Formats: sequence, C-alpha cells, structure tokens
Amino acid sequence: MKKIKLLIVTTLIFCFMLSGCKQNKDVIVKEPDITQIRSICNLATLECYYHNVAKSKKVADSWFKKDREFWIEYTGIAKIGIDMSKVNMEISGNNITVTLPNAELLDIDIRENDLNEESYIKSADGWIKNKITADDQTAAINSAQIEMSESVKSNKSLLLNAQDRAKELIENYIKKLGEISNIEYQIKWVYEESADTNIEENTKSQ
Repeated sequence: MKKIKLLIVTTLIFCFMLSGCKQNKDVIVKEPDITQIRSICNLATLECYYHNVAKSKKVADSWFKKDREFWIEYTGIAKIGIDMSKVNMEISGNNITVTLPNAELLDIDIRENDLNEESYIKSADGWIKNKITADDQTAAINSAQIEMSESVKSNKSLLLNAQDRAKELIENYIKKLGEISNIEYQIKWVYEESADTNIEENTKSQ
C-alpha cells in the first residue's frame, strides 16, 4: 500500500528578495531578475512523504528448503519541482514572458532512520535455512522505490500542484516589484508541454 502525504516547502521571504529595490528619488527600481525567478522555483519545491512496503519472495534453491516471503515497511521523501535551468524570462517594456517547464520528480529517497528491526517482517524458516540476506532486502527496496517513482511521475495532480506553486510565487514576486515601481506588468505564461507544443496564458501583475 502506498500512502503519500504532501508537504509544501516554501521559505520565500520577499522582503529579502526585494532588498535594495525601495523606491526613492535617487534609486532606480530593478526589473524582475531571472536569477530570482529561478530561486523561487527552487523554493517552491514540494516534498511528499510516503509510506511504502517492499515485498519479495526468497525462492528455495533445493528440495530441502522452503520458500520464504518478507516485507519491509519504510518511509521515504519524494521531491517534486521545476528544473530551474529550463526557466526563462523575457522583458519588453511592461510585458514579461515567463517560460515554465513541466514539474517533475527531482529526487526520491528513503528515511534511513525509520528502518529498524520492526520494519522487517519475515515468514518462518525451515529446518534447513533459506537465509534472507542483506542483498535480498536491498533488491526488494530498490524494486519498491522504482514502483514508487513511477507512481509519483504519473500523479498529474502532484505535478500540477508543484508547477502552480512556482507560478504563484513568481507572480507575487513580479507583483511586488510592480507595486514598488508603480508599473502594471503584463505577464504571459508559456508552459512547455513538449518540444513541439506550448500553451500560453496572460495575466496582470496588479
């Protein structure tokens, strides 16, 4: 059974990002910066905590042994977000075009501290031992991790959530700059569905 719990990780502090941008007679307000945009995408990464069970079977290699089944329960973390290197921005006057790639699985890992003796469940052994080795357990976990990765990659809701979160934070960043400089930015969003297909959406910063 795979259970996924979503935790949104955002530590975005706009007052820091906008430092040095306060408007006065001697200061020229900076335009939105691609470095900041990419940093926002990094901060918009979603962390999904999931519970998984790796199940496998140790097949007997002789008539005198018995097949054994074993389970390993563990918790892992999947990180979903935007590839920052693929984020682009073009500025033409008050018009800003932001290109966002699809959100993707960035990393998936196991919380090693959650693995203990209680995590391992094994069926009874026979008179002649059919030992379940560390390699058997590792192979079972690796297989379970592959299945979990595919499950996350196919979860369109999670991927869209990560993409929308990045868009929301970028839009707020541009809006703050617009308010400081008294500029109403027109934002055009370009979503890279594939190499051949782009979807465009227009919004205002204020």
